[in-house]
Amino acid sequence: MTYDWIHPMAQLALGLGLTAVALWAVFTAMKNLQRRRGARTGLSIVGVIAVGTRERVVLLEAEGMRLLLGVTPSSITLLQRLPEPPTPFTEQLNAAIDERRTAPPSPATSEGEGARR
Repeated sequence: MTYDWIHPMAQLALGLGLTAVALWAVFTAMKNLQRRRGARTGLSIVGVIAVGTRERVVLLEAEGMRLLLGVTPSSITLLQRLPEPPTPFTEQLNAAIDERRTAPPSPATSEGEGARR
């Protein structure tokens, strides 16, 4: 009894495995490149909602401007221009703290602090 078929089967399995890993690596790299390219252009999709089988409403942010688009297989329609989203509370708080730190102290504040000490 000979096992001459084991070696060719192992080679085939190894080849298929390496091909699958190589394809996965290429697709992952392409996906990452597309994300980076979108970030550089200042264009990003904030959200998408399906309103039909092939119709969507898309919230798009382009260089600080938000656009609400209606997308169908045959057209793209601007539904509304939205104001820039408010900054999160933590960003506003940090900006206020930085502003307070860089501002020179007022004379009333510095006298009051000296009297307390």
